[in-house]
This record gives sequence, structure tokens and C-alpha cells, in this order.
Amino acid sequence: MKIDITMQQSCSDNKISRKVARRARLALNRFATAIQTVTIRITDTNGPKGGEDTRCIVSVKLASVGEVVVQGEGEKILPVLNQCLSRAARTVSRSLDRRRDIPIRMNRRKTKTRDEPRWSEFNQLDHHS
Repeated sequence: MKIDITMQQSCSDNKISRKVARRARLALNRFATAIQTVTIRITDTNGPKGGEDTRCIVSVKLASVGEVVVQGEGEKILPVLNQCLSRAARTVSRSLDRRRDIPIRMNRRKTKTRDEPRWSEFNQLDHHS
């Protein structure tokens, strides 16, 4: 699982980016075999003014097929990141469960027993009654 972090200059700090990578690994590590890359983008939409202006976008590219994208906004970086990572983990879990529910062979042939009547015999019985 490769983690790619992009932070705006006003948000960027080496200590914060290490925390972001660590939290991403903790949140998504159980799906590591199914995930190719995790891309995290953190931007400050209003600049240094303050307020609810930190946006976090977490994009998870699955190894099989598909991509999960989650975004959130808040006042501080780490709470917004935690919210997005937990939502991404739930969504990845659901998509992997859904993938396992699909049968391997969609066109399996039914084995007919000798006592089981054929469809044409049902139609004949209905018309003659």
C-alpha cells in the first residue's frame, strides 16, 4: 500500500505529514493487500484566516477494480483527517464485501433430478386443465 500525501504550503509541516501517514496506515492497514495507493490531499481553502476551511480528500485505489473517494471539511487538520479515513475504511470494507458476494460463475447449470418436471410439462398441464 503506497501512501501519497499532498498538503498546501500553509498546512505543510514535516511532523504533520508523518502523523497523516501514520494515521492512514493505522486506519487502512487491514485492507493493505487489497489497496494499491492511498492519496490524501489537504488544503486550506480560506488561507490563514481561520474558521471551517480545512478540506481533506482521501482517495483509495483498490487493487481489483474501483476507487473510493471521501472528502470532509473542518476547522483542524487531524479531526477532519480522522473522519475521512474512518469513512474511507468503512466504504472500502463494504465494497470488498460486495465483491465477495458476487458468485464466481454466474451461469451455473442446475442439476435436474428425475422427479423434477420440465418447464414444457408445466405449460401442458396448465392448458389441459
